[in-house]
Amino acid sequence: MRDVPFLSRSTRSYADDMKRTGATVVALLALILGGLLVPSAAQAVTLQSAPASTAAVALPTTTSQVTVSVDGRSFSARLVQPTSGAPGSYPVVAFGHGFVQSASRYASTLSSIASRGYIVIAPDSETGLFPNHSRFADDLWRAITWVRSTQPNASATLDAVSGHSMGGGAALLTASRHPEIESVAVEAAAETRPSATAAAATIAAPALFVVGSSDTVVKPATTRAMYDAKPAPAEFATITGGYHCGFVDSSSFFGIGCDKGQISRSTQLPIAAALVGGWLDSTLKGAAPAPTPAGVVVESK
Repeated sequence: MRDVPFLSRSTRSYADDMKRTGATVVALLALILGGLLVPSAAQAVTLQSAPASTAAVALPTTTSQVTVSVDGRSFSARLVQPTSGAPGSYPVVAFGHGFVQSASRYASTLSSIASRGYIVIAPDSETGLFPNHSRFADDLWRAITWVRSTQPNASATLDAVSGHSMGGGAALLTASRHPEIESVAVEAAAETRPSATAAAATIAAPALFVVGSSDTVVKPATTRAMYDAKPAPAEFATITGGYHCGFVDSSSFFGIGCDKGQISRSTQLPIAAALVGGWLDSTLKGAAPAPTPAGVVVESK
């Protein structure tokens, strides 16, 4: 996933650039049709060794594909949750995917969060070349309200938004529109239209911003601007040597079209999952702040 206009220029929407530059459309279609942005089962990564839970044993989880129908809008979503639990016991986390990605690309991250005692819902909407960021942000909220109305174990009050790249930016839009959201945790958040940076300035909930120091798709400075705009409390965690594609489970054709980092995907994914999971535990469950993983630099305010 090399730089594309949507990711590299915050003042334009992806759709605007695509309309102006036909060559970009051709290049992106070549990437997608060539399979560069499609997950490869042979290269899928699991987090079996990741610190998936603050408890002694991670909770078993189940995954299903569901249809979310709220406010006259319907879309498919990936639902991951513990296999058992008391009514109302699990906070709800909505996770936004990256540009032209599907929720399945984040299977290990979603399962890791759920195994800590959360119901995680990841919409598969806005996966095309011309995503509507505002609508995607609303879909994250629709997903939360759908979970609350259909899943008996879901908490009626505790919820959070998370996401990677475009989905991270959309999560900030969601949190800015719904101040009742208790926590935010984003990975390599990309600028959106409307602006995720402007939205961050209006969010009161605690927010975690995770980046990879070697990310060349959404450069750390882009996400840093969102952190700088966000009022306290907030944390900015940099994974040394981490990269943009290191936040997803797989890439096809040996990673052609992706950026690269100084650490492997199998190293980065558990670190990112531990950061996000620890943040959610602290902000939603009152757990003590988790120790900073090796290779991570954290700033806070």
